[in-house]
Amino acid sequence: MKLSFENLGALDKGEIELAELTIVCGENNTGKTYVTYALYCLLKTWKRLISLNLTREFAELRRFGVVKIDAQEKIVNEWSDISQTVLESFHNAFPEMLASKSDLFKSTKLDFLINLDDCWKKEKFTRELRSGKDRLLITIHKQENSSIVEIAAPKPDEAPASSLSPLREFIEEALIDMILVGTIPNVFMVSTERTGATTFRNELNLAKNRIIDLLTQAHKDGGGDLTPGKVFETIYRKKDYAMPVDDNVRFTNALPGVESEISPLLKEEPSLFDQFSQIVGGQYSTNKDGITYFQPKGTKVKLGLGEASSAVRSLLIVWYWLKYQARKGDLLMIDEPELNLHPANQRRMARFIAALVNAGVKVFITTHSDTIVREFNTLIMFSRNLSHFDRVRSEHGYGQNEQLSHNKVVLYVTGEAKFAVEGKTKRRTLKTLIKVTPDEKLGIDVESFDRTIIDMTRMQDDLRYGGE
Repeated sequence: MKLSFENLGALDKGEIELAELTIVCGENNTGKTYVTYALYCLLKTWKRLISLNLTREFAELRRFGVVKIDAQEKIVNEWSDISQTVLESFHNAFPEMLASKSDLFKSTKLDFLINLDDCWKKEKFTRELRSGKDRLLITIHKQENSSIVEIAAPKPDEAPASSLSPLREFIEEALIDMILVGTIPNVFMVSTERTGATTFRNELNLAKNRIIDLLTQAHKDGGGDLTPGKVFETIYRKKDYAMPVDDNVRFTNALPGVESEISPLLKEEPSLFDQFSQIVGGQYSTNKDGITYFQPKGTKVKLGLGEASSAVRSLLIVWYWLKYQARKGDLLMIDEPELNLHPANQRRMARFIAALVNAGVKVFITTHSDTIVREFNTLIMFSRNLSHFDRVRSEHGYGQNEQLSHNKVVLYVTGEAKFAVEGKTKRRTLKTLIKVTPDEKLGIDVESFDRTIIDMTRMQDDLRYGGE
């Protein structure tokens, strides 16, 4: 899965391909956020933007109540054209997703490469949709080692002809899910605005409820087509925040309660929760009224989120994702995981991220933290398992499984590189993403971090010894 781009924010050209752990570094205002947001928005909306050419098949389904579709012929063989249409739709919607002006991206070019394989053919696939009264509306079924999908709906004499129209979206979504299983992960984004989303969640809920109450009253007083849902959707679509921020606000406004079922990932890897709780320094809980508290470890005190530290507020979204939503195969994107964290906790965060990767979760981060990168380096070095490593692990408190294969990690740094220009012999220097492959022995080299640290050391040496 690879994103290629031109004229995206501060970046002239580049590409980024997801690994098990993808790290993006660079100085401020060099394009990291736009790349991160573009990737998130693509992954979040790609399936919803796909439109399949199934007009004839739906007509047959409406007439006979059953239809067979060759998914290889209708989707896989047409994937290039389908992808191009999705990209065009995405490009038109991208400015709104970022709550930005459309002319800011008029010269932006995006290409999102998704390689389809044949794994979906081997697996059996079944999905069904039922009404609120448990009446079966649609069944979708595919046998193992086959590309033929059979779809059944109510017979013409059992339901109005128009009843199939709302089900078209469900059928298309099921077919796309079947083809893209294991290809496009479920993505969850933790934005740098997460602390604010957590801090003001009650105010945001209150504002929303007031708008709904106002529109409901207006509808009662008479407003024709001015229904509460329609007007609220119109207001809500005029976003003041980019999609990742907006999604964080929505997430914090509907936090699961203590009675909710824990995530599939924690059922398989319960130690992840203990590891992350050490970073948080306590536990969160949300009662039936939607009020969230934080209880510091070793105390009976329950703090409101406004009373808790900024670190506690910035970690809340990850904690609730981990406890109630996380699955193997997911992609977790964290913008600046070091936000509000002491260096000691930044090291713990790096070890937690590595543990997620080893548990089967893909992770994408942007970071300005030399501490986090250095901790990744330690875990990469541990993966060699040399004879003296057991002693080092014991002395410094690392577990036997705390290591990170360098083959799972890719680093991208914003910088400049020369590119060939069509029709010209002279290469042109452009702002881009430079790919850095980790070394098995030394880990990751982030030149900008090292350069800054060296400059600081030289300055301090000059102050200490310059007069001697």
